[in-house]
Amino acid sequence: MGQPLMLNKKKMAQKRDRSSSNGSTCEIKLDRSSSNRSASDVKQEQDGSEEGVKNPPANAIAVNEGSLNKPRNKAYIDYSSGSVTVSLDDEGPQTKKMGNSSSSSSSSSSEGSINGGSGQRNLLYKKSLTYADVYFGRLVIPLESATAFLPGPEKRDGRYERILISLLDHKREVWTIGATFDELNNSYMLWWNWGKFVKKHRLEPEDVIFLYDDLSLQFWSIEYVRKLHEESLRPYKKRSLFRV
Repeated sequence: MGQPLMLNKKKMAQKRDRSSSNGSTCEIKLDRSSSNRSASDVKQEQDGSEEGVKNPPANAIAVNEGSLNKPRNKAYIDYSSGSVTVSLDDEGPQTKKMGNSSSSSSSSSSEGSINGGSGQRNLLYKKSLTYADVYFGRLVIPLESATAFLPGPEKRDGRYERILISLLDHKREVWTIGATFDELNNSYMLWWNWGKFVKKHRLEPEDVIFLYDDLSLQFWSIEYVRKLHEESLRPYKKRSLFRV
């Protein structure tokens, strides 16, 4: 694949209104990590294999050299699981606290809610997962919904760009999810690492996922709520232990 380009989330509106930056890249990475940099300052990094993950800890931000969101201690980080735990330092395994750990960013009914954050967040997208979303390894987002937070589809060298989205789950693990535009269905497909995310969190059809933009967090966040089982919807019937 092409070399990824990492963009400031604050530049998303500009990205949707104009063509991508110069170069032969066919892949861009979108998150909050470059909030103090312009798109022209972003360094390119070599893309990993389709089975790997280039998810960065929140502290791994390049200043003048190197590529953004590439951990400085990359030799000590295993990307094979599909996610990276946000750590306090380069070498320590301790999980970084994202705000007040005692406050939940969503209702208690959400099994995949994130502790921490300012509470000042916007809902980007919500969907009840279909059978295909769970078992076909890709999440389908209609274009009219996706363009609320993703740039419009652009072709380079006859191919649509691949977008890399960094999402923070309720366990504070950063997932790099790859998205491409499907012209036939007029939809974005989130596929790269999506299957791993579904498997790890044991998502099922009719579970509801939420994508949020929390202003206090470096990454977009993803949450989910389990579906209501049929048994819980049936009226309770009192049964006698003995029958005459």
